[in-house]
Amino acid sequence: MKIFIVSIEENGSPRLQKTLGQPFFKQGNVPFKKVGIKGAELTAKEYFELGVKGRSRPLSPSMVGCTLSHLEALKEFLKTDDEYALVMEDDAIIPDDLAVENLSEELARLNIPKNTLFSIGGILMKESRKVRGAILDAEFLHRKILKVSPDFYQRICYAVAYIVDREIAKTLIAYHHPLRAADDWRCLTDFSPSASILMTAVVDHPVIATGEQNSQLSAIEKERVESNDVPISRFGTPLRYNIAKFLYKKYPQ
Repeated sequence: MKIFIVSIEENGSPRLQKTLGQPFFKQGNVPFKKVGIKGAELTAKEYFELGVKGRSRPLSPSMVGCTLSHLEALKEFLKTDDEYALVMEDDAIIPDDLAVENLSEELARLNIPKNTLFSIGGILMKESRKVRGAILDAEFLHRKILKVSPDFYQRICYAVAYIVDREIAKTLIAYHHPLRAADDWRCLTDFSPSASILMTAVVDHPVIATGEQNSQLSAIEKERVESNDVPISRFGTPLRYNIAKFLYKKYPQ
C-alpha cells in the first residue's frame, strides 16, 4: 500500500513534524510521499482556467491547490504496481495502535468491491454526521462501516484520510473535469454508476472550531447544493433526500 500525505508545509514545519511524529509513522518507519500544490503559486492563467472560467462562484486558490494535490497523489499512485493507496491530509490524527500492516490485512479480509472510495476519517465531524446509508455487517478494525447512499454524497465534507483502489483512482481523476473541491463527490455515481463510497471512523480530525461553531461548513455545503457551475446530480434532490432520511441510517456515534 502506498501512502501519500497531502501538505504544502515545508518538511521541517511543526505541523508536518507533529503528523510524522505519530506512532503510525515512527514505529513502523513507514515510507510515504508528500504531495502539495500551492494554489497561490499558480499562474493567473492556470488559476483562471481551473477555478474561475465558467463559474459564477470561483473556487479559491487554496481550494484549487488542495484538489490538485489530491489528484497528484492519485496519479502518483497509478504509476506504481500497488493495489491500494492511503491518502491523508497533514492534520490527520492516527490511532497510536494503528499500523499499515493492519490496514492491508483488513482490506484483504473485507474484499471491498473495485471502484470504491473508502473514507476512514471525518464521518464523526459535525457536517458529516448528516451522512446516511446502510450499516454493513462487516467491520473495519472493529469499527462500523457505512455504505453511503448517493443521496447523501453532497453531505460528505472531509478528505482527511481515505483509501483508494486503482479503479476508483482513475475514476476520480476523470471525475474532476471541471475541477471540484477535493471532497465534492456529490455526482460520483452519476459519473460512474459502479462507484461507491464507504465510510468508517478510524482516523480523527482536529475540531474545526470556526466551522463547528459558526456554521461556516454549513455555508460550504449550501453553496454546493445551490451551485450551477458543475453538473447537477440526479441524487440528493430535496424530494429524494427527504425520503432517503427515512430509509437510511446515520453512522453510530
